[in-house]
Amino acid sequence: MHEHTVPLLEARHVTRRFGALVAVDDVSFAVAAGQVFGIAGPNGSGKSTLFNVMTGIPFAPSSGEVLLSGRPIQDLRPHQISRAGILRTFQKDAEFATLTAFQNVYTSAVYCAGLGSEEARSAAVQALDDVALPMVRRDMEARELSVFERKQLMIASAIASQPKVLLLDEPAAGLTKPEVAGLADLIRTVRERGITIVLIEHVLPLLLGVSEHLMVLNQGRIIASGAPDSVVKDPNVIEAYLGSREAAP
Repeated sequence: MHEHTVPLLEARHVTRRFGALVAVDDVSFAVAAGQVFGIAGPNGSGKSTLFNVMTGIPFAPSSGEVLLSGRPIQDLRPHQISRAGILRTFQKDAEFATLTAFQNVYTSAVYCAGLGSEEARSAAVQALDDVALPMVRRDMEARELSVFERKQLMIASAIASQPKVLLLDEPAAGLTKPEVAGLADLIRTVRERGITIVLIEHVLPLLLGVSEHLMVLNQGRIIASGAPDSVVKDPNVIEAYLGSREAAP
């Protein structure tokens, strides 16, 4: 069928230069609808820059194409890309600290998805239900929430806009081991809602536990890509990324 032949999200020879520095260097990959696609790599390997150029926040690729359902989007403005169906989260908290959890998610549904008032209210309630943020916490200001609850809020704000693809940038940062397990469940819940996920993460057990495909970057280039269990055994990956980590599998 046609929908299986065209990837939902695709990068073709994407490159991003900053003067002499090549932060993303000729990166090509394809993400199928419904997939959890993991991206790993050491600090400075170009992972977040790749998310930046795919969403236009704050810059487009220097060269190459980004396609959503086969349509090039690299020349669109950031709000046009989000309306087309690609949303991302950031490593740092990006919520409105003095708005309640519900107001944050509602605002996202209005401005990112362009939903009307009643639609946005319904989408916000559904998203908060999906991430299982306790009812008593939803009317609290975002700054009063725990670290894990702010992760729930971050993901709820993204999925309330009903994206086709959600790009998660190191969502496990600052979480305890039990909370990482909770985050893994949360990621699976989002996928069950029909949202495709691209996940950048340093916490390898999380990446390996939820990803169906794993791509590893080093110095802006892809050094391995494929089934997660095979990729983590690749000598290039062990040398570049896992070799310096005590927690290497």
